[in-house]
Amino acid sequence: MQVNVRFYGFVRDVVGGSQVALEMPAQSTLRELFNRLVNNFGERLGERLFTSSGDLETNVKVFLGDAQATTLEECLGNGQGSSAEVKVFILSATAGG
Repeated sequence: MQVNVRFYGFVRDVVGGSQVALEMPAQSTLRELFNRLVNNFGERLGERLFTSSGDLETNVKVFLGDAQATTLEECLGNGQGSSAEVKVFILSATAGG
């Protein structure tokens, strides 16, 4: 399946761009997508996205289409098959004061 990933905030700065398109196997999870992104863009991205225990940092928000993902084990395609196009948005919450 075609997965279009858009990056925002500090995540965009780490990957050096605003989007990437990847071909992922059907039934891939967000975790598998993130592992591939880290492999493609380097450990610096992993350090920004994940805690030392492998969970998402609290300031990182992920959306599958228009719904916020609740776990990295969510299936990207929701059973739509290999021809589906999936949109993933990775955002970093900003701190202010």
